[in-house]
Amino acid sequence: MNVDEDNLLGRMVEVIVREVDPDAVILFGSRARGEAGPDSDVDLLVIDKGDFSMQRSRRLVAGWLYRKLAGFGVAKDLVLYSKDEVSRFAGSPNHLVARALREGRWLYERGA
Repeated sequence: MNVDEDNLLGRMVEVIVREVDPDAVILFGSRARGEAGPDSDVDLLVIDKGDFSMQRSRRLVAGWLYRKLAGFGVAKDLVLYSKDEVSRFAGSPNHLVARALREGRWLYERGA
């Protein structure tokens, strides 16, 4: 990671926190492993404080965040899970959530 990338990630996290007030945001994938190339996307696991429902769907929240992050000039992949879902999938070794928790870089954690 370099200063520019840290700045970019910090600004992205600020938007995510302001818009959806998550429990945590974790960078995972090639950027977290230090293997990113010039065209690598930013993979973020957003751990939501509440459950998703018909009134507040995962698709709706993700779409909102993609729109709010559109001006950052970098491809991104946002993965949203509730706190309960993260707890459920954390022990599944091949699940995306488990890999993100194991290999990821915590960019934000509520109360930290």
